[in-house]
Amino acid sequence: MKDITQTIKRDLEMFYDVPFEVKLQMNYNDPIYYISPQNDFGELFEIKIHFRQRIRMIVEVEPQKFAASMIEEINNSDNNKRNLFLTYIGQIKKRCSKFEVFVNQRMVDISISEIWDEKWNDFRIRATQIIEESTDEKETEIILEWARLFVGLVMSLLEIEKIGEHGFAEGKVTQVLQNKYERNPVNRELCLSINGYRCKICDFDFEKFYGKLGYHFIHVHHIEMVSSHGGEYYLNPAKDMIPVCPNCHAMLHRANPPLKPGQLQEIIEIQKEQENDYE
Repeated sequence: MKDITQTIKRDLEMFYDVPFEVKLQMNYNDPIYYISPQNDFGELFEIKIHFRQRIRMIVEVEPQKFAASMIEEINNSDNNKRNLFLTYIGQIKKRCSKFEVFVNQRMVDISISEIWDEKWNDFRIRATQIIEESTDEKETEIILEWARLFVGLVMSLLEIEKIGEHGFAEGKVTQVLQNKYERNPVNRELCLSINGYRCKICDFDFEKFYGKLGYHFIHVHHIEMVSSHGGEYYLNPAKDMIPVCPNCHAMLHRANPPLKPGQLQEIIEIQKEQENDYE
């Protein structure tokens, strides 16, 4: 069990570049995982992943005890962040059998715009999934998938630099790395959640080819150059980003400006036709 908590911690820290704390408690024979960004005073959020009799999993997220500043930031979030949040909600709904959102102690329809006009004092989001295949390895994969989704869900409404060391908006220039544009892990997770982990250019699947070693390995490509925007901007991860293998990613950037995905696919098809002609 300790190995699982370390795997979850390592995965989230590598993906979001933010320190996390992961704890495990047993409720009789049912494991409950508590996951939160590392902080000293309980000022952020906590995710609880509860397996019940290895046939049902319940995932919940709610603010920690002293998270008033975080909730205030959610209240002040702009439409871009809220749209990203709602896109995460859509992905979570597709994966679960039951989904509930509570704001100020009552169940709400989060898609109704009036909910955002109300001042939030607390919230709780809960998803239930039926587990069809229950093995230790499968449960670890499920935990990682849902932990990433729920972390991204909440972080989509926040500024990550207030949690870790890095900026949030795509294209935000840092003082440390002049003219180097940061890549937003919240957008990356949402892109992969929507588009999967198979290369959109050549259809290469790392897990299929390498087995467990290749599980969830892929690059993400911004179809439009981040630097071309000249500053902060907000993108649609479903449309503006695609998963690509490292080879295709490198080939896209061999041109300046980078090739469009369709252009590289056309090059690949032409090359295949030429090889067939030689044969």
